[in-house]
Amino acid sequence: MPSLLLRGRIWLLTAVSGGGLLVLSGCDPTVRDTMLAGVESAATTLVTTLITAFFQSVLAAGDDSTVTTVKAIVERVPEFLA
Repeated sequence: MPSLLLRGRIWLLTAVSGGGLLVLSGCDPTVRDTMLAGVESAATTLVTTLITAFFQSVLAAGDDSTVTTVKAIVERVPEFLA
């Protein structure tokens, strides 16, 4: 069943993409260029946002453990040197 659902999604994506290109091929070049520039801008912004969010989540997870480790070392060093 999941395989059938995946095939259906791929077919739908292909049909929508192909239909969009078919419709845009008969358009005025100015309208087509404006439309494609908007789609490109939206896709770029989405990918940039996802990458930024990923790295912020990784950095936030690493900061907690690093701060704790550094804090423990700083608190314990005077004991070893005394």
